[in-house]
Amino acid sequence: MPYYLVCPVVDDSNEPGPCYWMRDGGDRWNNFVKGEWPVKKDNDLVKEKLRVGHVSELDWHETPLRDPSSSSGWLSRGGRYFGCPSYWHDKFAPYVLGISVDEMEAQGWVRVNDSKYYTCEKELSAEQKNWLAHKGYKIYSS
Repeated sequence: MPYYLVCPVVDDSNEPGPCYWMRDGGDRWNNFVKGEWPVKKDNDLVKEKLRVGHVSELDWHETPLRDPSSSSGWLSRGGRYFGCPSYWHDKFAPYVLGISVDEMEAQGWVRVNDSKYYTCEKELSAEQKNWLAHKGYKIYSS
């Protein structure tokens, strides 16, 4: 079943809003990221249609789910940061990165919640400590 990159009309302005990857649900879009079923409208902007094996193969850069400038996101063991909207970590991990939250936590990824707060289930790697310190976080050691 294909995925559609849709910018649905969200209000009376008749202008398309932010784009999301969705499934075709007949007379409605299935916005599985937000858990919504918006009614299809003639002026919804459909930018792309793709068939992929897993949603993590989709390009999420045009969606609000992928936000490199966000102070919220995930930090890999190697110190690579993946920004996402606040409180969207649990959607971002499987959809964009293709990894479950449980796997990420078991591997020691850092959940960065905002500009002051982070959590990690393991001892921080040197790369994670460096990234966090560079961004002004207080480093906690066990």
